[in-house]
Amino acid sequence: HNFLLHHKISPEVYLEGSQPQEVDILLANINKSFILKGININLNTHYLYGNSSLNTLDYFGPAFIGIIIFFLVFVITSISFLRERSQGTLERLFSTPLSKADIIIGYMLAFVILSFIQSAIILIFSIYVLGIYNVGNVIYILIIEFLLAISAVNTGIFFSVFSKTEFQAVQFVPIVIIPQILLSGVIFPVSTEPLILKDISYILPITYAVQALRDIMIKGESILSQQLLLDISILLIFSILMIIGSLLTLKKTLDV
Repeated sequence: HNFLLHHKISPEVYLEGSQPQEVDILLANINKSFILKGININLNTHYLYGNSSLNTLDYFGPAFIGIIIFFLVFVITSISFLRERSQGTLERLFSTPLSKADIIIGYMLAFVILSFIQSAIILIFSIYVLGIYNVGNVIYILIIEFLLAISAVNTGIFFSVFSKTEFQAVQFVPIVIIPQILLSGVIFPVSTEPLILKDISYILPITYAVQALRDIMIKGESILSQQLLLDISILLIFSILMIIGSLLTLKKTLDV
């Protein structure tokens, strides 16, 4: 203690820094260990990502951006598409020279464009109004949001096919959204989940969106990084699968 004070030495602590809750616990334990030994000294902390002002909102912010986008787009798409079917709009359009694929893809594009505008508004509000920490490229964030919006749009279309009323469509929300919130790393890290739940987490699109958004906004990762390319590839594959699934399911339903 006397040696540290005499030479004005502050212990150096190097932190990864992307998870503020863990950082706070670690620093508290280090300080406590010094205090128990009768040493009262300031720690010289260095952060690989973030800084000492990074808080819980900054950590959960990227995850909630992804969840809000997926939730809003899914609900709006499923209910709107159900109304188009129940009011007979789709059937009238199918009587035109346009093919079913043209009409369905047209609907998808319209919902995706609307969803992308919503995503941009949510992002601007989160960063510039709420002040959520971001050191990444906004274009990269928009790419992740765009892929997530495509997934949500086609997931909404897919599940709306199995609904006859808006009440039935809304009942799919907890089935689709709640598992994604609980298992995709939004609240608890995927690495801490039991093995069977971890396997489920890896087939949910939000898992990869949350990881990608945190890597971009907190770590400032480039879109060319290996992990980010993997996340984007999986989101793209999921989007394509949901497009195919919604097309096939809707065509089959309308042909009946």
